Amino acid sequence: MTSKLFLIVAAVLISISGAGCAAVAAHHNALLAQHFQADAATQSAEPISGDWNVTFHVHETKTPATFALKLDGVNVSGTVYSDHTGPGTIRDGKWADGKLRFTVDFKRHESIVVTGVLQDGKLSGEFQTEGFTDKWEAVKK
Repeated sequence: MTSKLFLIVAAVLISISGAGCAAVAAHHNALLAQHFQADAATQSAEPISGDWNVTFHVHETKTPATFALKLDGVNVSGTVYSDHTGPGTIRDGKWADGKLRFTVDFKRHESIVVTGVLQDGKLSGEFQTEGFTDKWEAVKK
């Protein structure tokens, strides 16, 4: 009789435990789903914010650089760096209708005006500096 009582109590405890684990798992799944939805919403709302690996095409050569962009509404701020220019600061940055435009000011290089678009997860466009215009492209790090 004692072993029957033990088996009944054990079965009840296992059932309760299983229901508790299922409830905890459901709770965690709901939290994770909210996190991923919020992250996806942030990424689609701020498609250009973040760090980018950039290639400037300068007179038949490729010059690597980085953009660190921050989108706030339609305003774009951030920094640019290349070994050729050194560090630069973005001013007058705008992101509207899928188009990017900003000017980068440097201490030891002429300012660069950058325009571009986001297509298939890549930024690309043209830049103007030192009396010439050429192409650039960037992929998010």
